[in-house]
Amino acid sequence: MREFEYENQNRTKKIIIVFLTILVVMFVAVGIAGWSFISKIKDAQSRRNNTSIQSQTTYVEDETGEVEEGFVVSEEEWVALSNEVKQLREEIEQLKNKSPKQTAVKTQASTGGEAASAQRKAEPAAAPQSSNDITLANYNHDWVQSDATVALKNNTGRTVTQVTGRIIYYDMSGNMLDYQDFTKAVTIESGMVKNFSLKGYGYRDNYAYYKSEVRYDKPNRKYKVKFELKSYKTK
Repeated sequence: MREFEYENQNRTKKIIIVFLTILVVMFVAVGIAGWSFISKIKDAQSRRNNTSIQSQTTYVEDETGEVEEGFVVSEEEWVALSNEVKQLREEIEQLKNKSPKQTAVKTQASTGGEAASAQRKAEPAAAPQSSNDITLANYNHDWVQSDATVALKNNTGRTVTQVTGRIIYYDMSGNMLDYQDFTKAVTIESGMVKNFSLKGYGYRDNYAYYKSEVRYDKPNRKYKVKFELKSYKTK
């Protein structure tokens, strides 16, 4: 009888131990599951935060057209930057619209000034106040020469740079034979005489200036000259 009771007590103890073991295992399992659930919740929140940050990341196009990831800005900052960019574009457009006009005005003014300066340079000097401003100092033409030597004297107070005049040819009786107009770029300082060459009259017919060497067998082939001043330039 006692043996039966002892066996029952042992069986009860075993049942209690098994039950306690099962409870411990269940508590451990529940703890592990709860920790895993909490970790999953934290992971989900972390992914949401990352997604929110990525959604705020801006992408811009560089000059080559490729898309690059830019810095993170808030919506207010993005609006402010957009407004500044818009304002800068408007200012650039205004500068573009004004620039051609200003350039045209400057170019026109510069061109006008250069044209006026060139016109002043190209314009001949005013007609001489006196026909004696430049006079014939000497003339020479031998019958064997095709060209005559003309010497002009500058009677002005400035340096002459160009002379336009006329040489008139007469026979020894004073009858006009011909004339020759010329324009010579010749520098003659004030009070000085300068020589230059002109085509001699009648050189094919052995004519000569009456003060020069005349052909001995044609003594009548000689002429006189008169110089008329048309205009001149000075510097």
